[in-house]
Amino acid sequence: MAGTKMTLKRYGKKETFYWDSLELIVDQAYLDSGKGLFIVLDPYTYIPDIGQIEVHFNGQQLLSGGGYEEVDKRTIRLDLGRYPLDYGDSALAGQPFVLKLGDEIHIRIWKLEYFEKGTTIGWEQDAELLRKLEQEIIKARKYKEQDAPHLDLDARLDSIERRAESKTIVFVLNKVKNGVAKMDIRFPYEGIITEVYASCSTTGSEATLIDIEKCSQEQLDISPSWTSILGSGLTIDRGAHSSKTSTSPYDLQIAYAHANDHFRIHIIQAGAGIEGLTVELVIQVV
Repeated sequence: MAGTKMTLKRYGKKETFYWDSLELIVDQAYLDSGKGLFIVLDPYTYIPDIGQIEVHFNGQQLLSGGGYEEVDKRTIRLDLGRYPLDYGDSALAGQPFVLKLGDEIHIRIWKLEYFEKGTTIGWEQDAELLRKLEQEIIKARKYKEQDAPHLDLDARLDSIERRAESKTIVFVLNKVKNGVAKMDIRFPYEGIITEVYASCSTTGSEATLIDIEKCSQEQLDISPSWTSILGSGLTIDRGAHSSKTSTSPYDLQIAYAHANDHFRIHIIQAGAGIEGLTVELVIQVV
């Protein structure tokens, strides 16, 4: 409602998540229009008679049916009564109250999704909504209830993305022979082992039996102690290219990887002629 076009001059418009707000100051154009105490709320609307709006006149809150009337979904009428005897101008005493230059009117229209029928949500309820929102944010920044919250939600989302990823440790041996392969690989995350798989480029004339072992970083630094993670060996059958055709499927006796565990492969039996062995260990980060 700007200048002479709308008859009232808006000196500020504030919008929040919970309500729409009109802050108005009476100008000469309004006084000349003859509209009197009728205020149009364009561009907003409200539902009459449910207490959806709050009206303040010169800083004082007006009550529906006593300080203002709800005319229709876009209009209200100020009901200011008559000038009191102690108003300061005895000539106006007892006369119907009219608007004058500089009178300020503030109207708040609560959005229906945050409005309780028949009541007006005050600052106490608003503070409660903010408190609940803050609690939700803090909770969302955690993984487990006992965890310290992340610095912000962006850091928490980064953590979720990392957790959603499956990491794969891959061992590659060109020449395959019995014994422990002269390599080990560190896994820097905690996770659940979900799959082991072996394949070869050249098949063997006998079955190849493979074990996977792990050792913690602490043990490795002091006195290495390697433990098989498999309950039964990973087998590539004679003439087969992968462990999926094995008649002796593996099972896991250790299915959890701690951060910085080291893994290695141990060839229990190398099938004659096998070459180009690849062993994959798939771990779901948690």
